Amino acid sequence: MNYEAIYYINIDTMSSVEIAKLLSLFPEENDIILFATIEDNLKYESEETRDYLQSLLYYSGDDWIFPHLKPAFLEKKQILWHKTITIEAVEKAISLDNFFRSIALEAGDSIENSKYVFYVIETDDSQLLCISVKSKEDFHARVYPKITNINKKLKILNQI
Repeated sequence: MNYEAIYYINIDTMSSVEIAKLLSLFPEENDIILFATIEDNLKYESEETRDYLQSLLYYSGDDWIFPHLKPAFLEKKQILWHKTITIEAVEKAISLDNFFRSIALEAGDSIENSKYVFYVIETDDSQLLCISVKSKEDFHARVYPKITNINKKLKILNQI
């Protein structure tokens, strides 16, 4: 996938509610946020959680759209993409996996056309939300001002 930039935000001190609100700033009116779940990992979830995720299923496949190489243990594994419509649904998705992978894209579009790709990594001293952007112009003109409005202390880095 071609991304114009990757930005990093330290989320160590942020609650899942704050992270959900942050992610909700990225989609435009007809966009949705999808969260990825490895199909094989569902066996560790409750039946209620499996049913919940199945009810929100948007797409299933082995496509890898993240900017880093696909880990070997994920080769030939199905990735289930489930949609979130509300901030509460985003918060629930985050609570299911603190090291989540998600995307923002126009509703009805394929995952390859995602506008933003989000994933969490851990460094030696912090947990970072990585944001891969298709358009730096959209990020700086539309999203960045919203982020600074909700949290002026939040630092957005362009390298780790």
